[in-house]
Amino acid sequence: MSENSKRYFRSRIIDTINAQIIASRSNADRNVLFARKAFLLARHSLISESRKLIAELRAVNHNYDARLSAWIMFAEGVIEHSETYNIAKSRDRIIRAHLVGQAANDPTLAGTAAAWLADFDFLQGHYKESADYLEKAFTWSRIADSEARSRACMVLGSAFSFSGDRSSSNKWIGAARSHAVESGDIAMQNSILFNSSALHVSKLSLVDCVGTVDPVELNFVAMSAQSASNLNDALGISNQPSMIPVQRAEILTIQKRWQEAQGLFDSHIEQLNLQGQSKWAAKFIAHRAWCKSNIGDYSGSRSDISLALELIDSNLDPDDLCVLHSRVAAALEKVGDFAAAARHRVLANQSLDEYSRQQAVVKHLFGAVASQRD
Repeated sequence: MSENSKRYFRSRIIDTINAQIIASRSNADRNVLFARKAFLLARHSLISESRKLIAELRAVNHNYDARLSAWIMFAEGVIEHSETYNIAKSRDRIIRAHLVGQAANDPTLAGTAAAWLADFDFLQGHYKESADYLEKAFTWSRIADSEARSRACMVLGSAFSFSGDRSSSNKWIGAARSHAVESGDIAMQNSILFNSSALHVSKLSLVDCVGTVDPVELNFVAMSAQSASNLNDALGISNQPSMIPVQRAEILTIQKRWQEAQGLFDSHIEQLNLQGQSKWAAKFIAHRAWCKSNIGDYSGSRSDISLALELIDSNLDPDDLCVLHSRVAAALEKVGDFAAAARHRVLANQSLDEYSRQQAVVKHLFGAVASQRD
């Protein structure tokens, strides 16, 4: 047995579904369980095994059974996301699975797909849509539907973190972790740890741009990021492969370890486009411009400033946009272009104001969802 084949047996949730497959006396139910297994394999980065299983299920789905077809679509959406991180392609399959899951009265599928859609929409800044899908995720799913409940709670934790409510964020991230631990879903635990680390690093980058970073908090965030990286490596799960090192580079930037941060940015920024993470590339390039300006590479800093401004994504969240313009302004001051720096300080402040407005919107929308679940 290859090392890749061994990996998923570390996750108890795979063992559980294997036992359910063996115990099933219905061919239709067994095929659905196999489709659910394909979904789980994809989340554990066992893409080839997952694809093979889906191909076999398509071959036997002669009558296009609604439940099986929906689970196949859902698994294919997750395979797409696990392999390419392309939200648009993944979302199309998963939304169809969600709709068919409702029509076929499969609450596990309807609820789990809704939780994924809530996650996708939140990442893209579509907060009203995310909150609506989150409500559907909780309504359709049951407590035993660990993936649906864990992912839904993680989205709530992310929303409260965005809105600045750390206490509520910790509560819902803790609930997400509890669902994942109880079901033995190590891949979901890994996602939660990465997501929590990413939220902390993003917040600290903003603080570093507009205020003063608490050294104790910086140390905590650095350790959290290292823990996320260690677990991901130990499991062999390709969870955001370039986002983990650039997250580390962000921390090094805050720590003023300019050369080390630049090296990590150099090694991984270009991969973001290949892994569906191009939305954040401009921000990371702005970080790199700031690093270069601090080690005297003014020509390189100017090049990165131009590239960062050229690559600004219209979907970039206002807090990330504030960081981008703040880093650009600071780098411009280092290279002596004070007039341009002043313009970017204004843009940074405008983004910070917009962030405050969006925080209030997110707190209202997701607070309403959470209030029905407390």
